[in-house]
Amino acid sequence: MHWITVLVVFFSLAAMWGATFNSASLFIAPMQETLGATRAQMVIGVTVKGIGGIVGSFFCAYILKRMQVVRVLRIGGILLVGSVFALSFVQNIPQYYLALAIQSIIISIGGYIPMSMIIQNWFEKKTSVVMGFAFMGSGFGGIIYNWLGGIWIPSLGWRQTYLIFAAITFVVLSVTFSILRPTPYHFNLRPLGAEQNNDKVKSEPVRQELLPGAEVEDELKSARFWMFMLAIFLVGMGSNALFDNVSPHLIDSGYSLTQAARISSALMVFLMLGKPAVGYLFDTFGIKSASIISTLLMAIGLISAIFISQNFFIITLVVGAGIGFASLSVAFPIYCYGLFGAKNYPGFSSLLQIAHSTGKIISPLVVGALYDQTGSYTLSFYIALMYHVAVLLIWVFVLPKHGREPY
Repeated sequence: MHWITVLVVFFSLAAMWGATFNSASLFIAPMQETLGATRAQMVIGVTVKGIGGIVGSFFCAYILKRMQVVRVLRIGGILLVGSVFALSFVQNIPQYYLALAIQSIIISIGGYIPMSMIIQNWFEKKTSVVMGFAFMGSGFGGIIYNWLGGIWIPSLGWRQTYLIFAAITFVVLSVTFSILRPTPYHFNLRPLGAEQNNDKVKSEPVRQELLPGAEVEDELKSARFWMFMLAIFLVGMGSNALFDNVSPHLIDSGYSLTQAARISSALMVFLMLGKPAVGYLFDTFGIKSASIISTLLMAIGLISAIFISQNFFIITLVVGAGIGFASLSVAFPIYCYGLFGAKNYPGFSSLLQIAHSTGKIISPLVVGALYDQTGSYTLSFYIALMYHVAVLLIWVFVLPKHGREPY
């Protein structure tokens, strides 16, 4: 049941992210034509999703403290399917923004945060690696849904494709969420890796208020905590500058649309496979060293994008940025559990997501302004590289050494 739970999380994230964020770019051009919108209006959708992510993250901790985690996932799953279904009926840009905002709020509340809580409940050892395997699902979903969308949008249209996506997502989530349980105690089991003894297996886990961990109010008074939050914000700024603009930058640099698509697909593969690799880094080398390595890989990706006209840098772009992007979903739960403990995990997770989402909102505005002035993404990548240098310095001075993590 432990590994079945990992598979359940894997396929749940595949359906949730595949139908929404990871296939959204396929729909931009056909929706723009149908709605009579400009490309600028469509791109604002990224900012709308970022705002929705902040709103969802703000309420996430409040909801998870008052509602069982699987119930949150089930209600969120139904609403998420409804948002995908609603996108097939939008007739204008305000309706498009509204659907995206609702979708991002739902996925922020019912996405990585509750899923990571379940993985932590089921596994006591090697949880970072296990979480990496489970979180590979979002990348897998992007591959499958993009492949299906590439077939169905030209032949059936984007409205019908969204309807089919909603139906597929509903079926997958109905199956996975009917199997999913928040803890192994529901099956009279212990977390995998828990010390075995002769005592009878507990019927319930330790109550949340009895778990070890820091208080949010205390950490908010710490300068070290705010430096850490600044690093998360800058990571959001820098990663968004590259992630959202890889394909157009490749085309601007002389690559064909087909070549750009293949390079982007290869990057997505490394993003998916990089998640357990990042988890292994955190389990083996600790939070500080793994964070430094992940940030250096992202910096390598940015340097490669700057010099992408040389074919050699395609390899370093795909590997560096792919694994660097993978760290964005895996690292946050590890930070919260390792630095702040399990007691107030939803609260700290929400704060990290808010800081990261704020960076993702501001980044497109900066990149867009610089592109309008220079006609290139290169300057934006240089600035993003500076963000990551600042992040590296913060990791060196703020994060604890391996073996000295507080929790």
